[in-house]
Amino acid sequence: MSASVISVGILEDDDILRDYIVSIIEAENALQLRFAATTVAEAMQALDEGLVPDVCLVDLQLPDGSGTELVERLTKEGRSKALILTILGDRHSVQAALESGANGYLLKDSEPEMIIRHIRETACGAAPMSAQVTPHLLSMIRNKDVKPPAPADANAGEPAQDTPLTQRETELLTLFAKGLSQIEAAELMDISPHTVRHYSKAIHRKLNVKSKSEAVFEAIQMGWIII
Repeated sequence: MSASVISVGILEDDDILRDYIVSIIEAENALQLRFAATTVAEAMQALDEGLVPDVCLVDLQLPDGSGTELVERLTKEGRSKALILTILGDRHSVQAALESGANGYLLKDSEPEMIIRHIRETACGAAPMSAQVTPHLLSMIRNKDVKPPAPADANAGEPAQDTPLTQRETELLTLFAKGLSQIEAAELMDISPHTVRHYSKAIHRKLNVKSKSEAVFEAIQMGWIII
């Protein structure tokens, strides 16, 4: 990826919406359109021709299949990040997209400036997600066997390997992933609610997120929480 310009691919079969997205991307100096496809086959062909974007906006329902097919290829090749942009906000669609390797999930009612912002965030390694789908994410997490966090030790204040979070912050985020509230987490960690809020603010700042759900999602995507 260029230091200043993010290349973008689009897979969207709705002509009006696709043209609109193209227009807002072309209006941004820091973004460059790599391709705009209407079918999975067209998007695959673009990749075959070397038109590999930094970030690809992917719809899920296409005339010739599911956008997850493209996401799986992008994930396997490891050269692009996939950002879902769809009208589908149901749990099945969210789960299928995330399991295929999507880096973020947006609904089509997102404002234009938010789409641009989320493209940039995705290119930088973040995992943006519309607020409407976070309940599905938390439900998916809670229905899995989330391992309890390791107890704190003498090195609890040191960041874990390959993560910006300290061990205590990771411990707290793991409890959040299990569905615990701040008060419940404070009791289990034997710390005050004030300290939990302090840890939460630090987590949000380090992961560049605005909510507990986004923090959990980002940590899972990056492998910082074992589930």
